[in-house]
Amino acid sequence: MAVFDPKVTSEISDRGVQERLSTARNRIKPQTLAVIEALKKNFIHIFNVGPWKHVVNTGSTGQFLIPACPWNKPYVELLVTDGKGGMVPPITAIMEELVIKNEDEYSKLEDDGIGFAHAMLGEGRGARPDQALTHFGVFVAEGEKPTKEELAAAREKLKAKCSSLYGYITNIYATDRKLFSQVVNPDVHFVAAKVLGRDNPQDSPWMLDAAPTGRVKCKMCGRVVDPDVAMCEGGHIVNQDLYLAAMAEQENVLAAVKK
Repeated sequence: MAVFDPKVTSEISDRGVQERLSTARNRIKPQTLAVIEALKKNFIHIFNVGPWKHVVNTGSTGQFLIPACPWNKPYVELLVTDGKGGMVPPITAIMEELVIKNEDEYSKLEDDGIGFAHAMLGEGRGARPDQALTHFGVFVAEGEKPTKEELAAAREKLKAKCSSLYGYITNIYATDRKLFSQVVNPDVHFVAAKVLGRDNPQDSPWMLDAAPTGRVKCKMCGRVVDPDVAMCEGGHIVNQDLYLAAMAEQENVLAAVKK
């Protein structure tokens, strides 16, 4: 009767893993035509005008993080490091993917970069158009920089989505407070209200009920802000101590620069 030996079993398993890794390392990769290499230097540019970040998993071709657009910026671009200290778009005119052909070699799948980018945003075959990231302000630009028309169209879709989120939570608040407490999400509904310029207790009384602790109401414009900011978006002072400290720090910096 054979006796089970964990040490022997582990050695056999490790040897099998190393053999498979060796096979993978020695597997021949197909050559890339010069014209394909040239196309891979042309980038596809994806921009976001919305306040939310998005993680997109494309399976074997990787995972992409579309950053949120800062409130003080008109847009932000999807970029990754190029390994040389720079940042570049991760999508090129031709997207390549290596797949195993047999034990000795790979074969290569090639996809149109524009189609790949649109599929990333949920506009590809089999996707649901109503769930596309374009509704959240993400879009594929035709050039290296977004045009005024592209930005305007993206912001229009973003506002429509925010209006839908805002109307939904407002109606729930008016009809079912118990359900409201379960579904309201400050990271979603508060932000949607801010995009629409309705993040104040007059337009959105449900904001105070959802997260009243620590928030400060501007006595001039009625906007509700976090307690660690000196001024509201309307330019009014809501925390005098923070404001004076920030101004003093700014004066010190300016004095140091002049010297």
